Amino acid sequence: MKKIKINQVIEYLSPTLVFSYFFIHNIFLVLIGITFSLYSININMINNLKKSMNKNFGIKNESKDSNKNNKENNSNAINIKSTKEETKLTLVEEIEEFGFIPSIDKKNNSNAA
Repeated sequence: MKKIKINQVIEYLSPTLVFSYFFIHNIFLVLIGITFSLYSININMINNLKKSMNKNFGIKNESKDSNKNNKENNSNAINIKSTKEETKLTLVEEIEEFGFIPSIDKKNNSNAA
């Protein structure tokens, strides 16, 4: 006896549901038939999409874990190296830090800006 696959059943069921509108007058059966037919037409594309998504998400999860460990190691190294040294700030940095434009004369601390 032949084994009937689900794809063969969907291939015959979808036009049957669409044509059933002439006898039963139910639009829901037509919509279900159209959905089954679209699925049967695009089944290969859907399976390929599932495989590629599983493949991509599996790789991304592993890379996120390794990136997390690398970031922790790098952040510790940066914190050790970064000691605040006395450096001359540019005008933009001074404005950002103090909130006003400093004057050339160090004695005159006016908040004119």
